[in-house]
Amino acid sequence: MLLIATLAHAPADAGELSLQGYQRPDGAITTYFGGDSIDPYFAAKALLAAQDAGGTMSAAAKRWIAWQLPRQHADGRFDRYCLKAERFVACQPADADDALMAVWMELLVRQAPSDGMPPAWQASFDKASAHIDTLRDAQSGVYYISSSLHVALLMDNAEISSAFKAASAYRRRLGDTAGATEWMRKAEQLDKDILRVFWRPGQGYLVSTQPREQYEFYPDAVAQIFPILSDIRPPNRPDALTYRLWMKEHRMTWLQMSEADFPWGLVALVADKMEDKEAISCWRIRSIQFRHGKHWNVLEEALYLAFVARLTPEQALAPPPAGLRCR
Repeated sequence: MLLIATLAHAPADAGELSLQGYQRPDGAITTYFGGDSIDPYFAAKALLAAQDAGGTMSAAAKRWIAWQLPRQHADGRFDRYCLKAERFVACQPADADDALMAVWMELLVRQAPSDGMPPAWQASFDKASAHIDTLRDAQSGVYYISSSLHVALLMDNAEISSAFKAASAYRRRLGDTAGATEWMRKAEQLDKDILRVFWRPGQGYLVSTQPREQYEFYPDAVAQIFPILSDIRPPNRPDALTYRLWMKEHRMTWLQMSEADFPWGLVALVADKMEDKEAISCWRIRSIQFRHGKHWNVLEEALYLAFVARLTPEQALAPPPAGLRCR
């Protein structure tokens, strides 16, 4: 019955998708189903991921942007929010300013009208961009988590690279060749710095500039393929090879994650970029029973809706194809 209800909100013609149970009437997007907290990073990341997976959430994105714009600090930062007396109020600083600024910037340029961002959007983008600039470590070239936490994370920096590339594409759409070139120059330089700081030939990526004492599936394993989403790759290391080796080692662990932890839909997004339809089908089928639970957030929901939207109702309700290796 849950899947049938889902199909009603994710038609097979891949029309506008709705984050029902997550997006409130005023445009706010909660992190969890019917939740009482908002993390702006997850809201923006969910909207971007759905678009990357072929889904359309433009209406949801514009409503979210309208809700978020007046809550931006003068220095570009955002807070996290808690529900108090039926209103969402700032209750915590952002978990990571660098990643949040990046996904916000990318969301704005991707959702911008063909004639450019409205003035309020542009002002917000400029503030976020200026704040990211303050987080760059001049010596290493990579970006710190925040002004108070001088640690650089691989995945955050990959998201910043993605934002710079999206900004370049946006300026190119507007016919601003010089602007497009400058943003791409920043992206390419960051990619070089990311590889110099985080990549270790024969070992893979470091997750952080801060030593880690314990190995965990997230971030340690996920980080090894996350740069594929931002078109970052080490020399002589094609994405297909990185992905194939990762799936050989981690596929079953990943597919079983939803039973005890978050299902890590971002891995499914990498699988989608690598055209691994079987992996996406396995993730979708195994995730159904865990939707809207304590280990399911708006990012997983957005990806799930985008993947289901590709299917006809008959395909979505059909049993797994014979020979599908999901265990």
